[in-house]
Amino acid sequence: MPTGLGPGRVRFAQFDFDRATGELYRDGARIHLQDQPSQILSVLLAKPGDIVTRDRLRECLWSADTFVDYEHGLNTAVKKLRQALGDSAEAPVFIETLARRGYRFIGHAEAPAIQDVSAAPLPKASAIPASLVPGWQWTRTSGLVAVVAVLAVSSGLAWRFETRGRPPLTRDVGATATTQLAVIPFHVLTAGRVEGSYLGTGLADAITTRLAGTRRIGVRPTSAVLPFSASSASPAAVAAALGVEHLVLGTVQLSEQAYRVTVQLVAADGVAVWGHTYAEPRSALVDLQDRVAEQVVAALRIELAGPDRARLHTRYTDNPAAYDFYLRGRSLLLNYTEANMRAAITQFEQALALDPQYALARAGIATACAWFSVRYAHAAEAVDWGKRADVEARLALEEDGSLADAHLAIANAAGTVYGGFEWHIVLDRSAAALALDPSLDLAHVARMRAYYHLGLFEEAAREGDAAARLNPGRNVELDRLRVALLLFDGHFTEAVARAEDLQAQTDAAAVRHYLGLARYYAGDAIGGRAMLATTIRSDVPDPRAQASLASIEAATGLGRDARARIAAIVSGPDLDHHVAYSLGAAYAQLGDPAASLRWLERAADSGFPCYPWFARDALLDPLRANPRFVQLLARLKDAHDDARRRRR
Repeated sequence: MPTGLGPGRVRFAQFDFDRATGELYRDGARIHLQDQPSQILSVLLAKPGDIVTRDRLRECLWSADTFVDYEHGLNTAVKKLRQALGDSAEAPVFIETLARRGYRFIGHAEAPAIQDVSAAPLPKASAIPASLVPGWQWTRTSGLVAVVAVLAVSSGLAWRFETRGRPPLTRDVGATATTQLAVIPFHVLTAGRVEGSYLGTGLADAITTRLAGTRRIGVRPTSAVLPFSASSASPAAVAAALGVEHLVLGTVQLSEQAYRVTVQLVAADGVAVWGHTYAEPRSALVDLQDRVAEQVVAALRIELAGPDRARLHTRYTDNPAAYDFYLRGRSLLLNYTEANMRAAITQFEQALALDPQYALARAGIATACAWFSVRYAHAAEAVDWGKRADVEARLALEEDGSLADAHLAIANAAGTVYGGFEWHIVLDRSAAALALDPSLDLAHVARMRAYYHLGLFEEAAREGDAAARLNPGRNVELDRLRVALLLFDGHFTEAVARAEDLQAQTDAAAVRHYLGLARYYAGDAIGGRAMLATTIRSDVPDPRAQASLASIEAATGLGRDARARIAAIVSGPDLDHHVAYSLGAAYAQLGDPAASLRWLERAADSGFPCYPWFARDALLDPLRANPRFVQLLARLKDAHDDARRRRR
């Protein structure tokens, strides 16, 4: 720890606290202090002895549009701060509670130069030596792979560059993100060390998360940049494809005891803005993401207020082995395949075994479990996955309420059988996630899914567009939801074309299900039945496709087949709202309005109150004059209109 009390550094008892970085030391040794407890201490130390209200602390910790349990979150953060200081609420030495009012710092603090870190000057950049400039410029034919060689050759140098011919990128504190950036997975140079390949992706993802947490930089999610990890395209081409102004590129060299990591910030025109080489023992790798993120922010001339800067330095574990398992888990999780997510969960569990309070690892488990509950699991298994996602996410948030991934996991779990398809929770929690990390393209996808079930198709399309801007590459989940929007909004021919194109990319049952329905509504009943009859999920006929097939069989004169299929479906475990809706449509075509309405009401009340589709679907035409159906439509329309008003 640096000696002396510089600007922004406060000393009390045996502690030293740096308000600029949020770092706390006791007798010279750094103490693990998470982001929110650090922010609270910074605010209290700004005016020792003064009461800081709970409302003031909430304003410092959460933005106005963040949806969190403020009371629980604030109480938890204060409790963690007291634990770090060895203090107690009953006999306080440092942090005093004033009932129903707030808190104040009551210890003796030495602070000769306390100041708002947002006013602190940024490090001055030194110009790159003229003799070295040509080596850092890009020709039209040079590609991303070329930077690896350049960085490896220069691995013994630590440079900072002036931007060449461009004005400083200064931003007002509190402004929305305007700088767009992507961190490309680092290239692992050391041959023969396959076991280290996860580091390139894991480190890039960790740096991405740090930069996104500042909310001042528009960062592309790591899943969007994975296709460019071994690209031979020029930086300009990659930047254009990702819609960004800057790229962060890097290399990793491994040895038995240490890493050598070289990082470069490159503008879209190919000119290097900043570069640095870090020689790290393996035990110190856990700090690297913080330093890289901070220096990238400085190189971009972006000023951060104290709380935003503190997010760059939140330490989630001091155990290097746990951090290594976490990086392995993240590199697997980013591929979003069933096998990789199972493997990722195993890595996160090993990280937690070494550090039970490792909130990021717990959030990783929650993310994987939530994705299972939404995409891969059914019936009782889906309930188990959703429950674990919810439990793990809430435990992670008890450690740190600012974990965007944990909020998103709760949102996804709420949109499952376990969560009762509570779409308002999906929307609120995904909004909280985006307020904390605007780079989460899958938060927009979760919102798109919620809006389409609610029948708010325009809102769903907007969320899909937002997800595509963050992740311009092919996203099967986003694409299948776009097919669903076309289908349920009555664009059947276009839905067929989109689904057929998507089917070449994935064998997902949902895509085949939509394709079968779209073919039927577009006039191809035979093709629709054939597609639905061959839709398989987990080696068995897909229940949703089977229910839709029953409705089409009933509509095309195959009533006996439809009734036999319905009997098989209702005796099984999978009876979600989509299955219920199709059974209602089948009974409408079979001339049984009472049974039809029971299933349709069940569908509407259990997660599919999609008024526009209820009003449009030709399979429900036999019910149009039924008073009970008219009443159901009126109820759904009122709920639909109310949801639209509240969400605008």
